[in-house]
Amino acid sequence: MTRPQVLPVTALIDDVIALLPGARVVLEAPPGAGKSTVLPLALLDAEVLANQRILLLQPRRLAAISIANFLASQRGEAVGQSIGYHIRGEAKFSNDTRLLIVTEGMFTQYIQNDPELTGVGLVIFDEFHERNLTSDLGLAMALESANLRNDLSLLIMSATLPAQAIADWLGDAQVLTSEGRQYPVDISYHPVTSGQQWLQQLPSVIEKAMHMAQLGVLVFVPGQREIKKLCAQFEHTPNWDVLPLHRQVPLTEQKRIFSPNPARRRLVIATNIAETSLTIPNIDVVVDSGRERQAQFYPQHGITRLLTRRISKASAMQRAGRAGRLGPGCCMRLWAKNEEHGMREFQAPDLETADLTSLLLECRRWGAAPAQLKFFSQPNNANLAAADKLLNQLGISHDHGGLTAMGAKIAEFGAEPRVARILAYASEQSSGVRVTAAWLVAQIEQPGPAEAFPADVSRLVPAARQRFQYWCRRLQVEPAQPDATWVAELLLWGYSDRIAQQRRSGDGYLLSYGGGAVFHHEDTRSRSAWLLVIDMMLSEQQTDAIIGAAIALNESDLNHPAVHKEHRTEVRWQGPQQRLQAVQVEAIGAIVLSEKLAPTAISSADRLAALTRFVSNQVALHGLEYFTLNDEARQWLARVNLYQAKLKPEHWPNFDIATLVNELERWATPYWQHIDSLQKIKAWNPCTALQARLTYTQHNELNQACPINLEVPSGRQVKIDYCAQQPVVAVKLQEMFGEPISPTVCHGQTTITIDLLSPAGRLLQRTGDLASFWSNAYQHVKKEMKGRYPKHPWPDDPRQAQATHKTKRQLK
Repeated sequence: MTRPQVLPVTALIDDVIALLPGARVVLEAPPGAGKSTVLPLALLDAEVLANQRILLLQPRRLAAISIANFLASQRGEAVGQSIGYHIRGEAKFSNDTRLLIVTEGMFTQYIQNDPELTGVGLVIFDEFHERNLTSDLGLAMALESANLRNDLSLLIMSATLPAQAIADWLGDAQVLTSEGRQYPVDISYHPVTSGQQWLQQLPSVIEKAMHMAQLGVLVFVPGQREIKKLCAQFEHTPNWDVLPLHRQVPLTEQKRIFSPNPARRRLVIATNIAETSLTIPNIDVVVDSGRERQAQFYPQHGITRLLTRRISKASAMQRAGRAGRLGPGCCMRLWAKNEEHGMREFQAPDLETADLTSLLLECRRWGAAPAQLKFFSQPNNANLAAADKLLNQLGISHDHGGLTAMGAKIAEFGAEPRVARILAYASEQSSGVRVTAAWLVAQIEQPGPAEAFPADVSRLVPAARQRFQYWCRRLQVEPAQPDATWVAELLLWGYSDRIAQQRRSGDGYLLSYGGGAVFHHEDTRSRSAWLLVIDMMLSEQQTDAIIGAAIALNESDLNHPAVHKEHRTEVRWQGPQQRLQAVQVEAIGAIVLSEKLAPTAISSADRLAALTRFVSNQVALHGLEYFTLNDEARQWLARVNLYQAKLKPEHWPNFDIATLVNELERWATPYWQHIDSLQKIKAWNPCTALQARLTYTQHNELNQACPINLEVPSGRQVKIDYCAQQPVVAVKLQEMFGEPISPTVCHGQTTITIDLLSPAGRLLQRTGDLASFWSNAYQHVKKEMKGRYPKHPWPDDPRQAQATHKTKRQLK
């Protein structure tokens, strides 16, 4: 094993210590530099931090445990003495522990309970480039704590994020940069061949890597589905251990991966959980698929979709570094080198893409709005709005943003808000209810592969069994078998917005928020008329969500106090003519329980509002083509669009679809006073309403620049067609005699295309360059047409001839 003191970060130890206490330091150190191992040990012995605790934050539980064990072994101690760890559901530390490795989520609870971080001299944010919600939130809160104490130091460590940008954002931070990777990694490219999918080609690249590897191979793929498939394909390879690594692998099995076994080579197939923090022993070749599964929260649905996307350049660098942690290695990339130009520099932070409900709850528990905290990236406003709505529905927040009394109690559980709401209700009930709540919440937090909520506690997966025991302790009840009669009652406290009704067709369900959900085609569970959906996921292949954990409901369950039934009057378009009618509705969100026609008449204001809502959606989807546009309307719109595109006049109204939709009520509804059906609105011609958006002066400017007609040399007025790609006029060739060049509109900026017609009105030539036509093509046309139309003039020099629509006899 490499001795820690020779790692590159050793050169920066004195610099870091010299900045303490009260410093804000950004340390940029590539993989393998020793920032998670050598530096914490050195700081532990620094005199400036004597008698103070150091908190080292890690994004993953296994990383926290592994680092704690490694560092303790370096000091010849057992974990829990001077070095310890604290992760969810497991802790090994004592009053003598001075270096405590904690997960980022656990740090949030530490600082919430003690905002001044009493006794803590330094907080180290390791692997900050991962930009998890808990790391961004923890740093924002720690910055406020540092304002309360001038001796609290913050050290932000990253392998790939731009250190100077972070330091500039912090305002008064020092930047320290470590040397590069400790061992060289040879990178080769293996782009997917034409006609193949990347997953089809990956096994052949893995086979090459296994032939090349002296120790072992680490393969990066997006998710569990790919891991399962590849493990099945390679599990019988002689003298190889094939090991999966993802978040659902129990910690005991994950630990096996990090225990060296020199007798057998290993093939570890992992998600991006293996990108940072942990050194997997006996790996000298990495195979990188170049893809990852990214969670994208959809606020309108309140659920998350997993998307398979290309990784960033920073992630590619991290993955390659896994091959060079303990010696020279190789990285085989499943893409072409020139494809890297299109890869983004960094992964999008969770603040921009994730569900922010837990973050918003912690902010309110902290006593600040997200806008009042200092985040390196700003939280997504739409996701914050969805989070605020859910917290209000759960009774956690007031409308003005503060926590209710129940909300304060819920926040203390330090759990996801939905499950914390269940726990808060159960905490005031009998012991049987509390046991059942602990059993349910444990499985929501640690779902197993079997059916949802098996009644026998012994059938829980180990991680869920551990959480069950933890929540029993928190709820002050002895573990026992749950009471299934309380399942719906408890789950509805946290998931009342996830009620689903089976569609009449029997194909899937309508959820109360308005979205659809279906069981996976291989799911054999019975289909009940009513469901409570606990877990669902949007896939890339279909619009309806895939139902995960769910329970059947009875209609009597819909009277639960957490279920919000509303009585509202809706106006709808009904009947053959699609006329507006008022309907009294009892509903749970989008699920209509009952309805009847309202006795009251619809007011003019309600009718116009309903028209505006409906038409806005239609115009947004179909444009103005939704209406019955006559040629006058089409030509006028085309003239306006050309004029604005070419001349860009100031202070003119916009006529793009987005603007017309947003301003529909202003320009259109005054013309709808007598429209009372969708049939009539579809037949409406918007031309007059659109023209009214221009002033008298603007109309004159339009007519001068883009006239309706063109006066051709023969003296006739010929209509210009503005709906073509370029303005077009169709005119008999003889009527253009004497015109040397093509005419224009938009004050000379746009040339009119001319369709030159025969005396019989048939197209002879289309040209945008009349001068060129006279010089070249005209003689060929004359030769062909003169014999066919001898009564019409065909002069040798059309530029000097008299324009006419008459025959030669008529001219005489």
